Amino acid sequence: MYLETDFATVSDNATQGEVVDLIESIGDGEHSMAILGTEDEVYIQTSYVPQIDMYNLDYRDGDAGRHYQVNVPTKELVFAAFTSYLSGNNRWRTMVEWKRDTHYEED
Repeated sequence: MYLETDFATVSDNATQGEVVDLIESIGDGEHSMAILGTEDEVYIQTSYVPQIDMYNLDYRDGDAGRHYQVNVPTKELVFAAFTSYLSGNNRWRTMVEWKRDTHYEED
């Protein structure tokens, strides 16, 4: 799986340590986002939203109609979702209440 931040590749074959280190740096001014994925439109992503003191977490599983998001209050939930996604288990799918994000869909 690839790991990216601020549109730069961190790794083409991400390790758990790289994922944890990158997420730890989100919101502290060093990095604004993290993306972990298998291909262009299949990924999990996070960014910190200081206005609401929450982390935006979203995933896309193909086309724009399969894009979901949720705001979570803690970095620990982001760690858990990303490490679950990296390991290939589906725990990340049920640990939060995902809502379909329609703003990428064409009318």
